[in-house]
Parts: sequence; structure tokens; C-alpha cells
Amino acid sequence: MKIHYCKNYEEMSLLGGELVHAEVEINPDLLFCAASGNSPAGLYELMVEKHADSHGFFDWMKVIKLDEWVGLTDDSTFTSEYDIQEKLLKKLRIGQDRYISFNVETDDPASECDRIQDEISQHEGIDICILGIGINGHIALNEPAEFLQPDCHVAKLHPVTLASGMIEKVGIPLSEGMTLGIGNIMASKMVILFITGKGKKPALDLLLEGKIRTDLPASLLWLHPNAHVIVDRNSVH
Repeated sequence: MKIHYCKNYEEMSLLGGELVHAEVEINPDLLFCAASGNSPAGLYELMVEKHADSHGFFDWMKVIKLDEWVGLTDDSTFTSEYDIQEKLLKKLRIGQDRYISFNVETDDPASECDRIQDEISQHEGIDICILGIGINGHIALNEPAEFLQPDCHVAKLHPVTLASGMIEKVGIPLSEGMTLGIGNIMASKMVILFITGKGKKPALDLLLEGKIRTDLPASLLWLHPNAHVIVDRNSVH
């Protein structure tokens, strides 16, 4: 795992963009795992700029969604689906033929996770996995626990996650999410973890201890041969 310290959010996003664009240039049809939220939003803006400046640059890239809440509807603006569609997919003109996504309104989340796991297997794994970190150290919706799941699964949301401001804004009670597992993340050829935002410093401090612990899922990235942790110093000082 490589740790990069950047002076602010913009510099953090620029470094992420350099890493992603270099990989896509080498492997145009790679499988890109997209996280929702603010942490990777700057990266996505840079990818959109690259798309405008270099026509066709992302025309072969495939995208898979990292996770999704259970219990929302397709028309909710709080879904990961809405976030990724608006920030990335629509602007890069990536349609359903190049997109793998958890169905927001599935009646059977466990079977939906099995379907996504099969899709990953058919694509021979993920090439670039984009992550943010939760204030409790979760990555995707792999929450602190006694043990962690390797494959796509339905996750019970941790009390700290449930108490986050974003969850409160949804307006309906959430308790579960569908997510890629730790094994899917660790099998990705490259992982980029952005650490930025209010309340993330305690999780960063624990991560920097270098101990592998299931109550801090992000710590598993110490074992990854090509993981980049990019820290926005301005927000975690």
C-alpha cells in the first residue's frame, strides 16, 4: 500500500486522475469499479474533462457499481445509482451494455449479490477499484465486524454508518446494503482509496498504525500489492 499526502481535495483528485488515465491508456476496455459520494467526485470531474478533450478515451471502459442501499426506489436521489449516473456514466456516455449495477428495487438482495458476483467472475475481476472511507473505517459497505465477507453480499449497516448525516437525510429507515466484498476489492488489480472529509481523521490515524484488523476494514489494504491511499491533508489535519 502506498500512501500519498496531498495539500487539498483538488490535488488529491488530480493524483487519482493521473493514476486512472494512465491505466485506461494501457488497457482501454478495463473494468472500473465506481464508488458514490463526495470523495471520488473530483476524480469523476477530471474523467469527464478527459472525455471531452480526448474523444473516445473512455469508449471501451466498462463500469461496475461498488454498492447500493437496500430499501430505496429507482426515483430516489439518494441511491448510489443516481450519484454515479449523474457524475460519471451519463457524461461519459456509458450505457447499460458497459455497466454492471445492483438493481435498486430488487425483491431479493441476496440473489442480486450472487448475480453481481457472477458478472465479476465473467469479466476476470476488477481492474481499478475506487473507494472512500467511512468514519468507522469501512470500505464499500464492508462494515467493522468480527469477520468480513469475501464476495458480494448483503451487509448490515453499522450503527456509526446509520448515524451519519447522509443516512438521516434519506427520510426512511435503512438497515442494509448490497456491496462488493473484501475479496472482490483485494482481487482488484489497482485500488485507489480517497481519504477526505469531516470526521475521517480517527479512521486515518488507526489505518496508519499498520495493523490488520477486521474492525477497521480499510486496514486490509495494507496487504494489497497495488493500493494507493490518497489523503487530502486539508480536511484531516
